[in-house]
Amino acid sequence: MRYRIVMGVLALAACLAGVAPAQEQPAAATTPAAGPHREGSWELSVGVGGTYLDQQVQGLIAAGLQSSAGRVAPGAVVRLGYNIGTHWNLSAGTGVGYVSSTTVIEPFGAITWTPNINAGTSPFLTLGGGVTSLRWKSYRATSQYGVHAGVGLRQSLGEKLALRLEAREQYEKFSTDAFPNAAFEGIGTVGFSWFLGGGPPQDSDGDGVPDKADRCPNTPQGAIVDARGCPIDSDNDGVPDGLDKCPNTPSGVQVDALGCPVDSDQDGVPDYLDRCVNTPAGVQVDANGCPVDSDGDGVADYLDRCPNTPANARPVDANGCPVDSDNDGVADYLDRCPNTPANARPVDANGCPVDSDHDGVPDYLDRCPNTAPGTQVDATGCAVVAARPAPQPVRADTAQAAPLPTARGAALVLRNVNFRPNRAEVLPAAKLELDRIAAAMKGMPDAHWEVAGYTNTIGPRLRNIELSQQRADNVTAYLVSRGVPAASLTARGYGSAHPIASNRTPAGRRLNMRVEIKRLQ
Repeated sequence: MRYRIVMGVLALAACLAGVAPAQEQPAAATTPAAGPHREGSWELSVGVGGTYLDQQVQGLIAAGLQSSAGRVAPGAVVRLGYNIGTHWNLSAGTGVGYVSSTTVIEPFGAITWTPNINAGTSPFLTLGGGVTSLRWKSYRATSQYGVHAGVGLRQSLGEKLALRLEAREQYEKFSTDAFPNAAFEGIGTVGFSWFLGGGPPQDSDGDGVPDKADRCPNTPQGAIVDARGCPIDSDNDGVPDGLDKCPNTPSGVQVDALGCPVDSDQDGVPDYLDRCVNTPAGVQVDANGCPVDSDGDGVADYLDRCPNTPANARPVDANGCPVDSDNDGVADYLDRCPNTPANARPVDANGCPVDSDHDGVPDYLDRCPNTAPGTQVDATGCAVVAARPAPQPVRADTAQAAPLPTARGAALVLRNVNFRPNRAEVLPAAKLELDRIAAAMKGMPDAHWEVAGYTNTIGPRLRNIELSQQRADNVTAYLVSRGVPAASLTARGYGSAHPIASNRTPAGRRLNMRVEIKRLQ
């Protein structure tokens, strides 16, 4: 009967141990950071149960009591063990039972093997030794030695607590006159285990590989490691997987701290593909990393001030605008008069000097700008006439002023309007001609005029511009005082710009120091 009970307890524990792997907590088994960490912990176990005594031990007790004795000694077991890693436990403890006025004391030591101490359900095997002491009244009987083997099961109830079930068979060697033989006893208990201290294996760099197995102990946080704890670098760019934001970088390409190809000018094209590696910030680039040139004129859009230059408008200048060699405002590719002099302004849409009266002499050379259609003219644009008697002298106060220009853009030089050197006041000698000009302007109420002041090149440029403006202002003021509407006049000083003669001679400088009346509309 005793063996049936012991074998039944052993079979129950073995069955529980057999199903234990299916009941393990995956997180604790596979991820060191999850579940309990009982490695290096102290395990205090307390259980209740009983010892099924050998028949000869029962007889020994009965002989001492001189009466019958029971076979089962109910009692309790307490033990303290230390868990070495996830598999091994060394423990010492004692069991205490009581039967038929006899106290049964069983101190022992044991070593226990567990597949995984951290599993939710962890079976174990145990092997150990100790002695059994029987005490009743003044009599004591103690075995010389004893060994035991057994199985058990821990069922986790929390990180620090587990239900503990254990069954073992114990061999005892007694040597007394009453009991010279060996005894076999079955012990079964159920109770609890408390785990004190312990924790996961030391993993200084937190890569999931314990320090003792880690070949690369300083792995950066977040890097993916192999079984040796060394960072995996799939594309061999020096940045571990897990930290590498560009995990498929081609071999040999220089990368930044994130594992992405370096893009020095930050234009979105990495240096190893970038044919224009110094593109300024913010500039739109093409697939080669070069600034976009929409009109294909050789000047990138971000520098091109003429972004829609036609394909036939070549060459262009540094600003991407069609070249205008004579600076007349008409690009060379449209200019039919590419060598227009600087003083031949304005020009028409073809870049040719304007010829208002269509006499073949451009306005800037035409001294007679209002020649009637069909009139034969000379090189100055004036009509060719037969010889006539020399004109009779006329009084200055009855002389006629040159006619005002009638064509838009045409100009009249006021030959009799002069100034003292470096002065802007209108001289009395000029007022007679200005009176005639004023009278003519009032006869053309719909016209608008520009009074343009000019100087020669003597003196500072800015002073010449200021002086020419003052002279133009004074002439304008005089004309207004003679009844010309102020709204029809615009005064502007050009300084030494647009000379009509050489500034190298006194005569030329005198001609350049002038006032012109230009018709604007």
